[in-house]
Amino acid sequence: MAYEGSRRGRRGTFSVEAAIILISFVVIASALAFAVMNMGYYAAQKTKDTMEKGVQEVSSALELDGAITAYVSTSKVEYLIIPVKTCVARSPVDLSEETFIVSVILGETTYTNVYNGTASAQDKLDSSALQNLKTNEMGDSSEAGACALILTGDGDDVLELNEKAYIVIYLQNGPTSYETIKVEFRSGEGATLSLSRQIPPGLPSSGFIDLG
Repeated sequence: MAYEGSRRGRRGTFSVEAAIILISFVVIASALAFAVMNMGYYAAQKTKDTMEKGVQEVSSALELDGAITAYVSTSKVEYLIIPVKTCVARSPVDLSEETFIVSVILGETTYTNVYNGTASAQDKLDSSALQNLKTNEMGDSSEAGACALILTGDGDDVLELNEKAYIVIYLQNGPTSYETIKVEFRSGEGATLSLSRQIPPGLPSSGFIDLG
């Protein structure tokens, strides 16, 4: 009888030890499951951030906001007036001279950066206003120059949502009829905004024309 009691005592001890081991396994499995779920959530969040960053890098921060206008002098384009705004759901764009680049490709000539920063907004952009911008903002002796006019802004160099800017480009030896001109805008983030226009035939000796 004593033998049977001893066996029953050992069985109870084994049951308690098995329960402890089982509980340990459950606790460890729960901790591992939490770690795996946490790592999975972190990886998913990083993947999402990477995809969003990739989309931002391949899309331009600026977009065209109207038709491009050209001012013609002596039957060649002397000024380009390009309206732009920020793209929807994009961050404001810094148009200061240090962070914004304007390049012009005309035939076999490439002007890698003609941008000279922002200028005060003008009430109107006629031939006199364009000449004043060239003299005071673009360097009067340069072959090419550009500046930005931010409308309805708050006085800084940042183009924000619901604001509009005109990029004014001067070309001493601008294109004539049938020639193609390409302009590229590069900001601190996002892809380059490229615009290309062919100059229509029958240019007037002077005046404004719509390039679409």
